[in-house]
Amino acid sequence: MNEYFTGEYNNTLDQKGRIALPSKLRAVMNSDIVWITKGLGDEKSLLIYSQKYWEKTVNELKEKLSIYNKNTRWFYRRFISPAREVQIDKNGRIAIPQSLREYAGLKKECLFLGMNTVIELWDVDTFTKEEGKTKEIDLSILNELQ
Repeated sequence: MNEYFTGEYNNTLDQKGRIALPSKLRAVMNSDIVWITKGLGDEKSLLIYSQKYWEKTVNELKEKLSIYNKNTRWFYRRFISPAREVQIDKNGRIAIPQSLREYAGLKKECLFLGMNTVIELWDVDTFTKEEGKTKEIDLSILNELQ
């Protein structure tokens, strides 16, 4: 079984703010707990972590970033503080906290993107607009692999 998330999945947010986590993504979780927080940079998306990768991420941040640094504190305020632990219910749904739904502008039609150790959750319209701004993928990022 894979230990990373892949794939693109559309799903609908209900009026109570719940959305079914796609079964192929759930299978990688190995737990009925997920962690949800704000997307990085200026992207209006949410990040969903398995409990395992959330703990790993938080521990890496704690080891590498000093809370005494002003920029680190702002990063923590933006990334760690809004994070919420959410239970996957018996129907495979997660309840997205209202503050995070508002941040990402989640309305009804949503898109899950498997992104290796994390899942992105986007409002479909927001993702389509952002994707339209990117004419080509900048492959220079591959230089980091060397």
